[in-house]
Amino acid sequence: MTPERKEAVVSEIVRGTPSTYPAWFSARKRSKPLIVSRRVPILLVGLPVLVLLAIVIYPTIWMFYHSLRDTNINHLFSGEHASVGLENYRTVLSSERFHDSLWHLALYLFFGACLQVLLGTLLALIIYEYLKSNLARALILILLVLPMMLPPSIVGTLWRFLLTPSNGAINQALLDLGIISSHIEWFNAGVSLWSIIIADVWNWTALPLLIVYSGRVSLPPAVYEAARVDGAGQWKVLRRITLPMLKEVIAIAFILRFTDAFKFVDLVYVMTSGGPAQSSELPTYIAFQRGIREFAIGEAAAYAIIIFAISAIIVTLFLKYMKRVMKAQGLA
Repeated sequence: MTPERKEAVVSEIVRGTPSTYPAWFSARKRSKPLIVSRRVPILLVGLPVLVLLAIVIYPTIWMFYHSLRDTNINHLFSGEHASVGLENYRTVLSSERFHDSLWHLALYLFFGACLQVLLGTLLALIIYEYLKSNLARALILILLVLPMMLPPSIVGTLWRFLLTPSNGAINQALLDLGIISSHIEWFNAGVSLWSIIIADVWNWTALPLLIVYSGRVSLPPAVYEAARVDGAGQWKVLRRITLPMLKEVIAIAFILRFTDAFKFVDLVYVMTSGGPAQSSELPTYIAFQRGIREFAIGEAAAYAIIIFAISAIIVTLFLKYMKRVMKAQGLA
């Protein structure tokens, strides 16, 4: 290129004329943009927001509104219900039935939800550490997950038959093993809640099992190789490496089972209907009874708001505790 041509090109670039681009660049076919219309991002964001408003936010506002009114089935749609302030909340909080159900819930959380997480963690570590065949692991995981796939109504009916006092399979097996000398009345007062806990542990232990197993698979092998080089035994590796690194995963499993406990209705309804003598009622089941079967909509809404507040407070305190533990260990 001659000096004169170079000067011409530079001057054209400075002036920003179209001739600074090659002919093939100017003549190429422009491709269409990925988002053709401005409506697309609006739809992508707007539809989920509308669904959230329809199935979460609006029902919550509706529930809180009716918890402050004397709503029942007779004038639910007529708009004739009067405001009663906090009377529904006072009725719920002063109810001995509600107090008993909170005690039942505490027993279920400790012996049901916590036991599920402990058993799920134990089974996950046993399967991963002691089964070296991927096929055997997959088969056992499938078998253990099958109960979780069953509808709660089927699980409740199945365990109601298994726990039948006179000729149930559980009583017969315990008698044959010599563990008991007479039939256990599984659905009597004081025992019926434990029958529900047994069925729920069988039904949902697979969920924390899968969560913890997935967490264990994702741990870096280099950490364990270094521990083996240093001569650490299995127990020390479990206590000092595996469990501390799985704390967040186990906490997630616990929170999932904990929050599910506050909407636990199906097995109670199918197996005991809250009886006998309200000995197996949980707060959510009472809300179901008052709202769906007895049509006391206002009181049922107050039950739901109180249950939500209790679960939110407990989960928040648990998360703060986990954050403090991780911060003390330098993980957060």
